[in-house]
Amino acid sequence: MIDIVLVILFCYQLHRMARERGISPWPYVLNYLAAFFLMMFSFAFIFLNFFGMDALKDEQGIKSAMMFEPFAIMFEVFLFIYFRKRIQKAVASNNDNNDFNPPSEPPKKEKKDLSYFR
Repeated sequence: MIDIVLVILFCYQLHRMARERGISPWPYVLNYLAAFFLMMFSFAFIFLNFFGMDALKDEQGIKSAMMFEPFAIMFEVFLFIYFRKRIQKAVASNNDNNDFNPPSEPPKKEKKDLSYFR
């Protein structure tokens, strides 16, 4: 349950920080969610491989599953820090299509003095 609360809170913070920087927040939020779900499915797969399919049916299995919870929370926090750093390093582009400036003309080349050939 705490995982879901942390994911919602971190996604909101990533969205807010990206908007303040003037960049699109969706790549950061969606990458965060994708990495979170990928890691949770990986944790579940590893847990079920080690303890078997009937591991969550008894109290001992649930206690052994809770051993993985601190690692999951630590992963969420470090993933948030990673994406926060990427947002802080991102450069906001100020591409305003209404503000067109034609390219400047290149400097004109001077003709060489070829009078010494006469």
